[in-house]
Amino acid sequence: MSLSKKIEDKRKAKQRAEKAKQAKIATAGVVLGAVTGAVGGVLLAPKSGKETREDIKDASQQIADKINMKTVDAKGKISEKLEDRKGNFIESKQKIRNYIDNKKRVEDSSEEDRVIDIIEPVSATEE
Repeated sequence: MSLSKKIEDKRKAKQRAEKAKQAKIATAGVVLGAVTGAVGGVLLAPKSGKETREDIKDASQQIADKINMKTVDAKGKISEKLEDRKGNFIESKQKIRNYIDNKKRVEDSSEEDRVIDIIEPVSATEE
């Protein structure tokens, strides 16, 4: 692997890590904004305490449901990606194994050819 390829791979890995970090921050911001908005809206609404508590309970349940849905969705996507990567890894491993086996066969046949090239002139002189 060339040096420029290694540098490029490291740069891309760093970019992926930065994007993942930004996605986490954005997700946390969205969740925090949703919670703050829901709580603020409920607390500032002109309702009785019982209605307000009911609204808080409903809002918290909705938020919990959304978080659970997002978690299940993320888990599914991660599992999908993992299976895809696993398949790619197995495929690459097999390609490497085939390449090495082919190289060994070529080297073995070259070695046999060299031995035959050495033995043939010797046998011809003995006859």
